[in-house]
Amino acid sequence: MSDNLLENASASGVFHLAATQQSTIETAAKQANLCVLKADIVRPASTQDVLLQLGTALNFPSWYGANFDALYDCLTDPDWQPAKGHVLFINGVTRLRATQPVDFATLINVLQAAAEDRRKTHVPFWVLIDAPARGITTLAEA
Repeated sequence: MSDNLLENASASGVFHLAATQQSTIETAAKQANLCVLKADIVRPASTQDVLLQLGTALNFPSWYGANFDALYDCLTDPDWQPAKGHVLFINGVTRLRATQPVDFATLINVLQAAAEDRRKTHVPFWVLIDAPARGITTLAEA
């Protein structure tokens, strides 16, 4: 993947990315001077656990309420992680998909809505998750 693609806000969004490709994309994102953040979800016993771990890993402000509305609000807040663009790696949500499929679908919807909001402001916003999901495509080979 070229740096130019990562900088293209209109191409950004939510994609599945195999773990084997993450280092290549991370390198390209850093070369493009994009903010790179990683959330490695460990032992998600509940949706609340996943949301709390996302808030911590993504350095959300203290007012983050660890719910889907607050997740959207933080991801679309221009004061959160000011940068010319963002690349978020979210790993470890396969168990959430298996145990809480409705909440997993809601998570994907929230991430897609945030990406769409960022596209409207011409800010590249890539969310790359390690779990394939209905409604998202796999990012092309890097």
